[in-house]
Amino acid sequence: MLLTSFLLTVLYAGLSYGVLYDTYTGVPLSEELLEYYEKNGLKETCTVNIQPCDANEWRRVDGSCNNLQEPARATFFSPMARILDAAFSDGYKARKAESGQELPPPREVRLKLLKQTLSSHKLLNNNVPGFAAFVYIDIGSIHDNENLLGQTTYCCEAEHMNDFACTPNIISDDDPVFGPTDIRCMNSTRPLTYQMYQCTKDSVPSPIKKATSPFDLSQIYNAKNEGDKVLRTFKGGELAVEEENGELFPPNGPTAVCPTNVKPNETRCFEHYYGTFIPVTLLTTWFVRHHNFIASNLAKLNPCWDDETTFQTARDINIAFYKQVYFYEFNTALQGRNNLFKAGVITKDNGFRDDYDDTKSPAVTVEFSFMKRLFHLMQESRTMLYDVHGNFIEEFKTFDATFRTGMLANNMPSFTQSMFRAPCHGGDGTVDFELANFALPAFQRAIDALSGDISKNRNFGLAPYVEYIRHFMGYEINSFEDLKTAGLMTDEKIALLKSTYEHVKDVDLMAGGGWCEKNMKGGNIPLTAANIINDNTMRAIQSDRHWYERRDRPHAFTEKQLKEIRKSTLAGLMCAVGDGVSEIPKKAFFNISPKNPLVSCSSKEIKKLNFKAWVDPACKKQKQ
Repeated sequence: MLLTSFLLTVLYAGLSYGVLYDTYTGVPLSEELLEYYEKNGLKETCTVNIQPCDANEWRRVDGSCNNLQEPARATFFSPMARILDAAFSDGYKARKAESGQELPPPREVRLKLLKQTLSSHKLLNNNVPGFAAFVYIDIGSIHDNENLLGQTTYCCEAEHMNDFACTPNIISDDDPVFGPTDIRCMNSTRPLTYQMYQCTKDSVPSPIKKATSPFDLSQIYNAKNEGDKVLRTFKGGELAVEEENGELFPPNGPTAVCPTNVKPNETRCFEHYYGTFIPVTLLTTWFVRHHNFIASNLAKLNPCWDDETTFQTARDINIAFYKQVYFYEFNTALQGRNNLFKAGVITKDNGFRDDYDDTKSPAVTVEFSFMKRLFHLMQESRTMLYDVHGNFIEEFKTFDATFRTGMLANNMPSFTQSMFRAPCHGGDGTVDFELANFALPAFQRAIDALSGDISKNRNFGLAPYVEYIRHFMGYEINSFEDLKTAGLMTDEKIALLKSTYEHVKDVDLMAGGGWCEKNMKGGNIPLTAANIINDNTMRAIQSDRHWYERRDRPHAFTEKQLKEIRKSTLAGLMCAVGDGVSEIPKKAFFNISPKNPLVSCSSKEIKKLNFKAWVDPACKKQKQ
């Protein structure tokens, strides 16, 4: 049967000589399943055609062949895993409280637990929530937002409130913001699942993911599963860019969508990349430019290289640079270096390490994808714009620039400066007022992003908060008093939870582990959030055949090259390709301070990659 299935899928793929795999199970299609998908028009969605793997090839942009035994395990649209079993009730609707009653409404939970106020973080700047969103798009996807804002927009209409696709957030008559208005509902949608797509008959809903599973800059090299061919110039290993007002951007295109661009002047709209929140758009632009910055340097040093070699090497360096920043700099800002050492996320000696295990699953966990929403607490609704000398220009409403890539053509320097010159929101148990009420005014009258997080918490079927405490810390939490005994929260936060939920086992993961739990010792996020992040991080390190710190991987770095990669910092990226950046704090995720002053981009304190480490001796011989 397996042989028949293999031959069938090879033949079906025709001259491409690929094998059709099931996206959900990751195994070659059986004859019966292929017939079912064909009959119901599901083949394009529920299958992936994978070319034969080569143990020595470069990392593929679609995530295939990362595991040679199971080539479909990390591909675009492959399913997520769960740390704990799903918790649903009544046909996979939101779980009930311990009493059997409904859990408190999401808006009520948010209003009770998070104060609405302006607040500035004492340590961290806007690069932190911005980079978090950029990373999320690498391993998650924005399809849920696209569904909420552009497709299923009707969940507050009386005739649709009970649709299965809808989970509207109801607003009470005494709501402190909307009580005096006619607004009594916020649109909210159920996550799209493989079950909805008919890609599996498994009964437990599994949210879809439109991205590859590894940390591989898929938002740069395979953002919409279009592959790298549509992005490349095929000259000098570079990605395609366009110049506008003296600045380089990813190309425009006829199918690109930027719904909030102000016509006719704002025409810039990326064809093959996501142009969503301003920080994501900035980082996307910078990493596209950074690829070309790397490729041009490699091409000068190695004139004998063809386009493919230059492109693949530049991509490999760009991904490694990104990972070094994310794992060693970004996560250090959140958790503290010593905590990351203890968790095994980073190394102390800066040398090679090889934790690869081909039995480990690369699947991103639902909990990790969800916990990225924690950074809503650090998101500002006001963007403080500065000129390149640090002089304040004006205050701009952040959400007025969402899905509005066009405005950046004339404003890149000022938005770039805002990323490191302005603190992010407080991280102090408060939330920005606009984010909590009018997050996307161009799309819907009222959106509370944080109430939406509680809705997603339940719609994803995440287990109660106390179950994650038991899983990661071994504490049995059976009462609110147990939270105090465990030392996880202040008396004030415990009292707030007690006034919100009937029982401690009712507490949602985000409410307890994101909003109320104290920050971990030596870090800037709660311990439960850090545990969920590190759980997925270790999965990523152990399951990635192309992990950049491995000595034994295809096209592995030499010791000298890895030493150069260790220099990677966000400050280095922004100095190399940022607009108008001539000085920046060395620790670019932290606020400017006496301990973290501005330094010149030309100084030795901003470490720069020495591309001579990638000189190919064969090119030298040819030149001679």
